Amino acid sequence: MDVPTSIGFPLGLLAEEPVRVAVLAAGPGWVALDKPAGVAFDDHPWQQNAPTLVGGLRVQLEQGKAEIVRLGLKEPGAVFGPEPETAGIALLADRTTVLAAWREALGSGAFVFRFEFIARTEDAPAEGGLCDLPLAMDDAERRAVVSHKHGKLATTRFEAGRACGRWRIWTAHTPFHRRDQIRVHAAEAGLRIAGELKYGRSGRVTLTDTTPKGRLNKGEDKPLHRGLLLRLAEVEGTVAGERIKLVAPRPDDFATVVKRLSKGL
Repeated sequence: MDVPTSIGFPLGLLAEEPVRVAVLAAGPGWVALDKPAGVAFDDHPWQQNAPTLVGGLRVQLEQGKAEIVRLGLKEPGAVFGPEPETAGIALLADRTTVLAAWREALGSGAFVFRFEFIARTEDAPAEGGLCDLPLAMDDAERRAVVSHKHGKLATTRFEAGRACGRWRIWTAHTPFHRRDQIRVHAAEAGLRIAGELKYGRSGRVTLTDTTPKGRLNKGEDKPLHRGLLLRLAEVEGTVAGERIKLVAPRPDDFATVVKRLSKGL
């Protein structure tokens, strides 16, 4: 049975409009999806019972929807995926077969997660570096916090990419991704991610950022994106002796911002 290249979620199941999600890769008992920003991956106390990608999959599987059945997952379970505000790779595996093996590999540090984001150049480090501040989850405030007493190990290595005026493209690498880890560590490192509202406020990339002199000939300035310019771009690791590499394309808004900023150089 051929795995579909994308799967659909009807109006109301994930959002107030129909959602189409690309299938990035699949193997025996697992599938990697390109989760869009604004969609929750799996249940979490901070999300107040919001619709989730995993839940929507299960609903349609129970309904016998053909393209969902073709994924080959009898009982879909979450392995890893980005937070609701973040786009990128979300991986599910079959509870009846390989889910335990995937979770064991994830917990053993057999993976490397690579995130990509755009941040302001002001007050940012020139070349990046390592942030290893321990993180704890504050369920009352629904946010991650640095805590040397109660926090768990978290390490993020930042690498500076191309500078585009007031903004720069960055990558962040970690062997294990805790919730909101990249956002908290970025803020602690002086990296203000475009569209960030929860861990500081950085503003958004606007039309004037894409012009050589930072001003428009006519018309009003306006933002080029709505949400957080952060995505889980690549995951690489070994599961049951097999090397896996997953890559997600840039979402349209992210790609548009990079293109427009590059033209303004």
